[in-house]
Amino acid sequence: MQQTVCSTLSRVFIAVFALAMSPAQAAEKIPVLIYHEIVDSAITGGETKISLQRFTEQMRYLHDAGYSTISTRDLVAYMQGKISLPKNSIVLTFDDGWKNVLNALPVLNRNAFKASFWIITEKGIGWDNVEWSDVLALGTNPNFEIYSHTATHPWNPTSNLVTWVDDRDTKFNSTDAMRELVESKQVLEHKLGRAVPYLAWPVGWYNSRLIEMAKTAGYEALFTAEEGGNGPGDDIFQIKRLFVDGACDIDAFIRLIQSHRYAPCAKSEWVTQGHSPP
Repeated sequence: MQQTVCSTLSRVFIAVFALAMSPAQAAEKIPVLIYHEIVDSAITGGETKISLQRFTEQMRYLHDAGYSTISTRDLVAYMQGKISLPKNSIVLTFDDGWKNVLNALPVLNRNAFKASFWIITEKGIGWDNVEWSDVLALGTNPNFEIYSHTATHPWNPTSNLVTWVDDRDTKFNSTDAMRELVESKQVLEHKLGRAVPYLAWPVGWYNSRLIEMAKTAGYEALFTAEEGGNGPGDDIFQIKRLFVDGACDIDAFIRLIQSHRYAPCAKSEWVTQGHSPP
């Protein structure tokens, strides 16, 4: 009898606790994936390079498992509590604007997947990176978005946006950091003829002062390289993303998107540098 009463009370407590959960607690957390280079299938991937064959396998898994790729705009609106999203939603982001990321387009288009491309407007145009003609072509696809990844992508551990605004660099300062934010936004808006409201931090390095500067520059949401998922009520100025390591197999990829936690599959310079400000 006592055991029955305890069991009943336990079920009542669980039900009351579930009802008391806020929508933000109950809502699904959305993973955002970071891709960099998509190299020819004959080349072995690793670190920030992923083979086209492995990328294709990952996109096939997302398709067959019933994932819905969503735009970054919809992600931000979801985090603000303005819209609901399909179950198993996911966001695909491609950083740096490498020329070989164009290898991914047939795969994305075949699956009608949405994706965003984060462009370095000054040093990230030409040579190993996309041309402006490529950026404009991406911008014509209704499933693709173009956003800012700064003007020059400073990523030296001793000289980057964080060290600049913290006055720890003898060559650059906060004025240079603001130029990185403002000019990249303005250039993209001029080229594309539309607003560019989002920014992804180079290497994911930022601090509270840079967040305020980005807001002043007109950005409405900011993307980091910190692991985790994103749900209603979470900070749109610290959106979490998950690094896709080209050395990881499909099983590791599945664990990544299900756990929202990154575990390196091989020693990586990108990972050992860390995601937090230096």
